[in-house]
Amino acid sequence: MPQVLVNDISLYYEHRKPSKPSGASPLIFIRGLGTQLIQWPEAFLNYFLDLGLELILFDNRDVGLSQKLDAAGVPDIGALMAGASSGAMFPVPYTIADMAQDVIGLMDALAIDKANIFGMSLGGMVAQHLAFSHSTRMAHVICVMSSSGNPDLPPPDAGALAPSGAEDEADLIDELTVSLGQFMSPGFPTPEADRRALAQKIIARNYHPQGVIRQMAAALADGNRVERLKTIDVPFMVIHGDSDALLQPVCGQDIAKHVPHASWHLVAGMGHDIGPGLENVIGPEIAKFLSLA
Repeated sequence: MPQVLVNDISLYYEHRKPSKPSGASPLIFIRGLGTQLIQWPEAFLNYFLDLGLELILFDNRDVGLSQKLDAAGVPDIGALMAGASSGAMFPVPYTIADMAQDVIGLMDALAIDKANIFGMSLGGMVAQHLAFSHSTRMAHVICVMSSSGNPDLPPPDAGALAPSGAEDEADLIDELTVSLGQFMSPGFPTPEADRRALAQKIIARNYHPQGVIRQMAAALADGNRVERLKTIDVPFMVIHGDSDALLQPVCGQDIAKHVPHASWHLVAGMGHDIGPGLENVIGPEIAKFLSLA
């Protein structure tokens, strides 16, 4: 298995190369809360391979086949949420800044000087950090279905984010199948049979709810990024679905509002996932943004 030691963390990654390279910087995909690289739709990835882009996929720390940080313990998410809502500072096992540094370490290990970034949801928060803290390493940053952390924005449903307490594999598969459908794109729906098959793959590959809670703690501790977003000076694109039931469209709009010269794309029928066919809707916009059209 391709593993690389980054910031004392072992990360699992995949490096996909196009048959006809465009010469553009590689595109690094960063997943959301508790999700694994196998959850990227193949049709979506192939769209960018066909554009001639090298693709880097990886499991974030604490999920998938990357290293778990169980020795750090499991935070009390209720206490963390109470602290976050009051503006209090609190210790967490690691931060979003640490997760952004993981990406930089992965780039170093693969000898990538500059990269294009596609970060979704929690991965979009990591992408924001890459843009304002590691700008010299960024060619373009695409932030998808994410949030600025502005406390004035509607929060996500924490109950919907919390990992399942089910222990039986069949129950876990049932619950994950439902969960994958709960926030899917109504204009680009994933059939239930496909969601169930993906749920089976996710659980068979690695199901680690403790890591999900630690990632959630990192997101809560990061707080309001608005002032940091104002310092970004790299090409920045924000994409959000008008049907996102987890992070409402205003969350993405707030990112675009505060990043200088950011482009804003509200996608009709898109929810909080990359549904089948969406590559043909957002792919051309991303291609133009990357000057590949």
